Amino acid sequence: MTFLYFAYGSNMLPARLLGRCPSAKVVGTGVARAWSLAFSKASKDGSGKATLVAEPNSAVPGVIFEIDLAERELLDRHEGVGSGYRRDDAFAVEGITVPTSSYLGTSLDHTLRPFDWYLATVVAGADYYGLETAYVAALRSTRFVEDTELDRRTRVEAIEAMREHGIEDYRTLLERLG
Repeated sequence: MTFLYFAYGSNMLPARLLGRCPSAKVVGTGVARAWSLAFSKASKDGSGKATLVAEPNSAVPGVIFEIDLAERELLDRHEGVGSGYRRDDAFAVEGITVPTSSYLGTSLDHTLRPFDWYLATVVAGADYYGLETAYVAALRSTRFVEDTELDRRTRVEAIEAMREHGIEDYRTLLERLG
């Protein structure tokens, strides 16, 4: 058995999601209506991670994956279910008529900013799947914080995932707004 997963953040980058859920297969792209993307989910590292925030006249594009049900618990752990995220198994994605899962932040802080490498993984995934040019440009212009902890495990893993997609210097994906 499998489930559908709507990725809108760093898991859009194939190497990143496949490192967590090896069975993941792309179904296509989709749009979540009445949501906007924010980097306001507080992370243990002090940065902001991607989440969706209800906003009536907005829409967030993303990527739909089919994943073996046996890997759901693993994805829940990586996404922090019970520690800042909740899984929504009835998440509406335009054009998809079967139940789709996605993860939503539960306690938000809109003063947070994403780390540079984290934002770059989101940009890389959006670019990889050819999401709207204007959307990718908006992601690139998101204000971020440079991560000074160069050996942070999550940073190293994200940079490696980007390298697997031919991105040698993730900073080229970001505008220098910092």
